[in-house]
Amino acid sequence: MGFEIVGRVFDAEAFREYIETVNLNWISSVTVHHTASPNLAQRPKGWTIQHMRNIADYYKNGLEWQSGPHLFTDEDQIFGMSSLWKPGVHAKSFNHNSIGIETLGDYDNEDPKSGRGLECWHTTAQATAIILEKRGLEPSRASVKFHRNDPQTNKTCPGKLVEKDWFLGLVSNYTNSKEARDLTLEQRVERLEKLNGI
Repeated sequence: MGFEIVGRVFDAEAFREYIETVNLNWISSVTVHHTASPNLAQRPKGWTIQHMRNIADYYKNGLEWQSGPHLFTDEDQIFGMSSLWKPGVHAKSFNHNSIGIETLGDYDNEDPKSGRGLECWHTTAQATAIILEKRGLEPSRASVKFHRNDPQTNKTCPGKLVEKDWFLGLVSNYTNSKEARDLTLEQRVERLEKLNGI
């Protein structure tokens, strides 16, 4: 009915393998969100499968949605929610052609560039890169949207502290694009350090 992959949990490599089985011809972008509530402090050990079941139940029975966002991420895992084969519900203007990923945390107030916040954003960047690669898309402002880019919303999502260029840089570090392939190991490390303010 729309929540077909609740209960599926992936690390980056398992997600890469899984995505190979999915037809993504319907998408032209990934839309990135933050959960806001719960924030990092409210989920000190990240997500569990039971959390996903509870969220799916809320979307289905509380909001009467046919589906929700496609994926949720925390500091080290990617959790399934709605089928990747078809549109979900996450951003009115982008639902029809974009996969929605919810990043654990409140990035209006929590730091996305250090600690657990940064780890969560790295997981989201990895998932985004894998999806874009499968679709043959480079990370760009057109292929990576923020919920706040939706003209039908007035939200700050995925958080006032998250900058698009910074996130695109994270995604680029996980892609197999020509630009990324041409970087030496030292250049990749330097790029990551610069992005992380080291």
